[in-house]
Amino acid sequence: MSDASVYAHVLKRQPTQARSAVRVEALLDAAAELLREHEPDAITVRDLAAAAGVPTGTLYQFFDDKDAVLQALAVRFLAAMPGLLDAAAASGRADWSQTVGRVVDVYADMVREHPAIRRLWLSGALDATTLQVERETDATIATGLGALLRQQAGTRRGTPAQWRTLVALIDGLLHHAFTEDPGGDPIALREARRAARAYAGAVLGAGGE
Repeated sequence: MSDASVYAHVLKRQPTQARSAVRVEALLDAAAELLREHEPDAITVRDLAAAAGVPTGTLYQFFDDKDAVLQALAVRFLAAMPGLLDAAAASGRADWSQTVGRVVDVYADMVREHPAIRRLWLSGALDATTLQVERETDATIATGLGALLRQQAGTRRGTPAQWRTLVALIDGLLHHAFTEDPGGDPIALREARRAARAYAGAVLGAGGE
């Protein structure tokens, strides 16, 4: 079960009992499952409640509407994203170029594993508050990625703005790859790795691949 505090701003009230917390998470899990096959606009409150196995009244106890459930789901995904840097760094290699490619791959793997991410991001379903959370998450990822690449390259080069630009570059190219192909267009992903490595190499003064 995830930590509901990450999307507390979306909830009408916090679940105070374990059973209520389980039901809230079940609603988010149901939304993720429904988004595998349906666009956000096609999903209803009744769909969510039925898929979660709870009365519609339970949804309204904790959320204003369907959109609030989707925003909470998006924020739950965002909360997991900084941790993916650990997976990229745990490849057993200390080469910055391979790490950059691995970062592209682990985020692509997450989108493949959770098709709801693709539908939420590409449908324009995220509201202003969730988009702000996304920006803050990207800044956290940029800080961690910049520190990792600098360590691996043995340099102090690179500014916070440049690492944020690298993350924005990767994010934009992943959007492109998954717009072209729900599974992630392999050519677009290859070029995403190439472009990210080239930019990172220029920042690090190490040259790209």
